[in-house]
This record gives sequence, structure tokens and C-alpha cells, in this order.
Amino acid sequence: MASLMNALIGEYRVTELLGAGGMGEVYKATHTHLGRVIAIKVLSAGGSDPATVQRFYGEANIQASLRHPGVAEYLGFYEYQGRPCILMELVDGQTLCSLLECRGALPAKEALGIARAIAAVVTHFHQQGVLHRDIKSSNVKITYDGTVKVLDFGIARFQKTNNLTRTGMVVGTPGILAPEQVRGQTITPATDVWQLGVLMYEMLTVRMPFEADNTPELYAQILNAKFAPISSLQPSVPAAFEKIINRCLQKDPGRRFATGADLLVALDALNARGPEERAPAPEERQPADFRFPVPLRQVGAIAAGTVMLVVVVAGAVNWFGKNPPTPPEPCVKSSSSAGSSETRAIRIMTTSGEEAQVFCGDRVGSTADYSVHARTGDRVVLTLKRTGYKREDVNFTVYEGQTRYEAADLDPDPAGDP
Repeated sequence: MASLMNALIGEYRVTELLGAGGMGEVYKATHTHLGRVIAIKVLSAGGSDPATVQRFYGEANIQASLRHPGVAEYLGFYEYQGRPCILMELVDGQTLCSLLECRGALPAKEALGIARAIAAVVTHFHQQGVLHRDIKSSNVKITYDGTVKVLDFGIARFQKTNNLTRTGMVVGTPGILAPEQVRGQTITPATDVWQLGVLMYEMLTVRMPFEADNTPELYAQILNAKFAPISSLQPSVPAAFEKIINRCLQKDPGRRFATGADLLVALDALNARGPEERAPAPEERQPADFRFPVPLRQVGAIAAGTVMLVVVVAGAVNWFGKNPPTPPEPCVKSSSSAGSSETRAIRIMTTSGEEAQVFCGDRVGSTADYSVHARTGDRVVLTLKRTGYKREDVNFTVYEGQTRYEAADLDPDPAGDP
């Protein structure tokens, strides 16, 4: 692999190894005259057997047939010292797998948005007669401008072509295989739908629906389509969303959504209704007009910027009536000179409306927007974190009559404040 560093492949100079897989290595390369940066996938040096070469050419052919914003653009094919190379768009961003590792389970609304984007890409696959067969979180990348891309066509194939594997041979990532893949049977677009169901389950729970200590046990779970209900792991996930995922994970392909397009219709309908999370207990509900409607500033540049905030003191004093919650909460430092014994609901929001994790000390509270309760004169101390941004320590005192605090209004933490 190191031998390709600084190699000239066509008009592109290899500058960096980005990763390696079963069939090849992926490099970053720069055009020698134009400065354009692309990715080049090179067949592994040991992959010279006819079947592997045929599969690599098939991958190039499939990627060249796809034209969609959710697919890395195919730029050409080249041979370097007898090794075939696929030239393609370089996709900068974060894999969905990495995002879940950093943030944990995604809110239902965000997971639905990502699922819709992936389903739209898979719809394009199926319209072009392509079966991806390996739709998983590590093969999905979210770019810095929020575009969702589905990557890696190493085991994809055209639906009407002959199988490149022997009958009964299992090809793919074990934990996401559909029952028909485990059995080595004919696959259809409904197979990709199953894998999308696994991916949605993972986004909402940060675990796989099928997990075992050994492959035979894992395959037994898959063949029986037995998994823990999402509602038992994340009770806030809307029942309608869970119903869609359960349909994707039917062991009989005929009972799933038949294609990516059918799944997309269901996801779009759910989105049109508003995929709100299940209603909280009455004592936790907030008035509908608590949300500050317009962001004041855009969030700063990705990876270098800071998460900017608006903190809203929502509603009237003593909104909770005769039974207010009893601070202290982890984020609230009670003041002995507090001006009132009554609590106020305070909502923390990012100015962009995008999610950010809220930490109260070492404990994850939730994601913004996030509510705490404090008295006038109490101090709120918390930290916001979001992948690709600098952490933001937020400290402010609740003042009578003030309804919001912008980032510029946040005073520094006093020296010695524990």
C-alpha cells in the first residue's frame, strides 16, 4: 500500500491513504495541474484472480451507471501497473457509524430525515436495476453540508445479471444480512429494504437488532426475525416509525416494502404528519409557544466553529402550578440569595435548530433543545457538544424579566465555582 504513495495515476498524484477493505485501497489524490482532489479506489495487489477482477470491474460499471447526489460521482477508470483503479468524487464528512459512536441514539426526527435521504438513494439504485446488498452505517457518510451519501459498491450487482457467487454462498456483513441472504437464496430490492430497517433500528437505539456471540446463533436470530422491540429500548420513538421499521424486518420478503420507493413513500407520509416523539408525562410538558421560532445567527464553520446558543426562559413563573419540580437539577446551582422560591422553565436551544448533546457535569442530560428548571438568581452551568464543533461551556444566571440569553450575554464561570 505504501508503494502507491506519491504515485501518478493518470493526471492525479496520490497523496494519502484513506482506507483499505477486502477488495482494495482507497487513496486521496490531487490533479497535477488543476488541483482538484478526488478519491481513487485501487484493486488490492493480491486480487488478481479472475473472479475478483471481474467483481471490481462490475463495481466500476455499477457506479458509472448511477447519477444521484447521494452517490459519489464516478470520474473514470484507469489501470496503474496492471491494477485497475476507479476514480471518483472525494466525499468529505463523517460516517453514520462514527456519528452514532459520538452521539448515541438519534432523536426520531433526525433519524427519520437521514432514513428518508438513504431511502431516496436506494430508490435510485432500484430504478437503475442495482441491488446494493451492503447498506450499513459505515457505508453511509454525511458530508459537512448535510448531504447523505451511500458508499461502497463492492458487492452490489445488477439485479438481472448472473450471480457472481456460488449458490448457497453467503456474501455480506453478517449482522445486517436478510434471511434470504443467510440462506444463499435469490435477493430482490426487498433485501435492501431489510438492511435499511436494520440501519433505522441502529440509528434509534445504537444497537443492532440481531446480535450474538457466534455466527450460527446470529443467523438463527435473523432467520427467525426475532429482535427486541424498539419501544422497549427507546419508548419515545413514535409508534408509527417503529411500525415502518418492523415491516422492513419481516422475514418473508413479500411482507416487507417491495422496493426503496415504497419505503420512501411511507417515510415521507410519516414526515408529513410530523414524526414527533411520544408525548411526555403531563408534568414534563411545555406550552406550545415556548420554542423560539427564528435562529438569531447561523452556527459557525464546521470543525472550527463554536456551537452558538439561545437560552429561552419559557413561559410564566410557576407554570407547574401548586406542585413545581424541586431543584437542584444537575445543571442548576442554587443561590442562597435567589429572588424567588418559584421555578421557571428554561429551554436551551442552538441557534441553527440543530441537535447538540447537553452535559450536566459528567452526565448526559439530553440533546438541545433541552429544559431545566431554576429560580430567579440561580445559576445554570452546562456544556454543549456536537460532532465537528468545539465544545461550548454555558454559564448564566437567571434574571427576573429576561426571556432569552444569547451567547454574547453568557458571563464567564466565576473563579473557584465548583
